[in-house]
Amino acid sequence: MEEGEEKAYTTEQPSHSSNEKKKIAVETKGKKDDWGSSKIASPLEMGEQVWEEPVSRTGELKELRMAPSFPTTISYADPTLESMEYSVIRQKIVDSQFKCYERMNRAPPYKKKGLYCNRTWDGWLCWDDTPAGENADQNCPDYFQDFDPTEIATKYCEKTGTWFRHPETNRTWSNYTRCNSFTNEKRKMVFIVYYMTIVGHILSVVSLLISLGIFFHFKSLSCQRITLHKNLFCSYVLNSLFTLAHLIAVVPDRELVKKDPISCKVLQFFHQYTMGCNYFWMLCEGIYLHTLIVVAVFAEEQRLHWYYLLGWGFPLVPASIHAVARARYFNDKCWISVDTYLLYIVHGPVMAALLVNFFFLLNIVRVLVTKLRDTHRAESNMYMKAVRATLILVPLLGIQFVIFPWRPENKLAGEIYDYIMHILMHYQGLLVAIIFCFFNGEVQGTLKRQWMQYKTQWGQRRRDHCSTRSTSYTATSITEVPVYLNHHDSNSEHLN
Repeated sequence: MEEGEEKAYTTEQPSHSSNEKKKIAVETKGKKDDWGSSKIASPLEMGEQVWEEPVSRTGELKELRMAPSFPTTISYADPTLESMEYSVIRQKIVDSQFKCYERMNRAPPYKKKGLYCNRTWDGWLCWDDTPAGENADQNCPDYFQDFDPTEIATKYCEKTGTWFRHPETNRTWSNYTRCNSFTNEKRKMVFIVYYMTIVGHILSVVSLLISLGIFFHFKSLSCQRITLHKNLFCSYVLNSLFTLAHLIAVVPDRELVKKDPISCKVLQFFHQYTMGCNYFWMLCEGIYLHTLIVVAVFAEEQRLHWYYLLGWGFPLVPASIHAVARARYFNDKCWISVDTYLLYIVHGPVMAALLVNFFFLLNIVRVLVTKLRDTHRAESNMYMKAVRATLILVPLLGIQFVIFPWRPENKLAGEIYDYIMHILMHYQGLLVAIIFCFFNGEVQGTLKRQWMQYKTQWGQRRRDHCSTRSTSYTATSITEVPVYLNHHDSNSEHLN
């Protein structure tokens, strides 16, 4: 900045600013600390000051002292009462500031002719050198839940080569109004996604219960592979029920979240546990087929107790570790926040299970296509059908962990991405029921035979019923004739 220019600047308070942002603004307003004249402050309220080392207009950059990236760089009023959400947001801002100063140190001097505004950190975002008379723009930060990272924040460089100052405060000012402008369109999309999620889990529960009814009712379908299907379906039913309970009872109830009862954390624990069970039972499906086809070469019977241990027992380990770590290091209200790396305690084993399962299935396909082409042809076709269903499901169920970080910045593409992700995440039970049950050739054949048998029995009962009625009518007619005749004769006699 030019000598004598005020080094304090602010960003505009967004039109929908929350108490959360104000609280962070007040609490992060700080004293000088270890790293010199830089002062951790947030420009959330008009008039907040953020100090920085000057940047020479001649292009000679003085060394910027940088904040280390750990929580102790922030002074807390009362650490024991601090909400974990606020801690995460403040730490994000500090990390962004550190990266900004690091980038400004490494970036080459501005070499274009003419006036320009110096690179700077405004408290939320890092702004590069900008030619005079132009608007600098970049995506909004993701510090707050009501901020849309796909929207644009702007900062105007005056023709005099200084950043625009707000007329009311005479301080430099960045425009974040679009970041949290919660339009009717966004509100509508949130409600659509919310109800789409609920409908997805309801459809999943209904379809899975129908599938379980089919598997338990028809004894001809009983085999070890169907037993694995039953356990997989049960895990999805439980997961959908816990998710529905969370969506209906916890998410809309702010008062409940504020009270932070142990019950909502227990609910979150079982949600994480059953989610792990989903993927480890899918792994059991892959291991079973791999053992059956590759290792034992079409052997029929396997010991299933190891599968029960893997499917129901192992997911307890990461879920329990996550619960303990969450209670100790990130004990937010109802464990509702997803802004923590502790979730990888659960998601890591899930991704490993998906990866192992995928390679198992590829190896199975290789064996079926190459080694068993000329022998066991009928068995090969039968097992290929079984593998095909699992091979389709594994990428479908695991794609959310692959493409989740890659949300497109384009608005329309981002909305399409959101819908696809929610379908893949919350309609999984329905997909599992369709592919493993409703599209299963054995199930379809059994249902067709049962339907034909029912039609035959119903037709036979109808014919028997009609025959019985006809016989009854004939017998009744025969017995009624003499009564009529006798009655007629008696009348005649009486008349005579």
